[in-house]
Amino acid sequence: MKEINVKQINTQTSLRKLCSSIFDSDAEIPIKGGWGYSIEDAIIIDKNDAVVPRDIPFDGISLEYVIIDKRIYLELNGLQDNSNKYKDIYWKVEKQELVSNEGRYFDKITVRITALHLDDYKSRRTEWKENGHKPDFDKEWFMKKSLELTQYCYREFWFDITSFYAQ
Repeated sequence: MKEINVKQINTQTSLRKLCSSIFDSDAEIPIKGGWGYSIEDAIIIDKNDAVVPRDIPFDGISLEYVIIDKRIYLELNGLQDNSNKYKDIYWKVEKQELVSNEGRYFDKITVRITALHLDDYKSRRTEWKENGHKPDFDKEWFMKKSLELTQYCYREFWFDITSFYAQ
């Protein structure tokens, strides 16, 4: 498998604001800080943010996964030109560790991402639409070819979880 060369998002716009505008969501994400590329740039999950409903339990771990999904989409698709876009994006946690630093608690999550480059995705989709229904279409070959075109990368996500850890 070929490795995806993912570049860090270079924007002055906060992750919170960008997610709110791109994903057209009524619900803002209770975060501040950076983009989560390092401990110094950690995404701060704020349990006490004004947008957090007070009548339901706060689930910071699930929020981490939502944020991971959104940042991956932005990095591989949403903020890319067509020559650098990916589709069929899947990810899974490879490692998760708690880091304590200067009285704050961080969740460092490493994920493995697999995806098809947009051009490969389009050609696979066209191949399937044109031939997938035919009785002599070799579905095993199709799946093998799709797997050969799939690319991967690993990404780290740093979350400051001090507002909700061990509370």
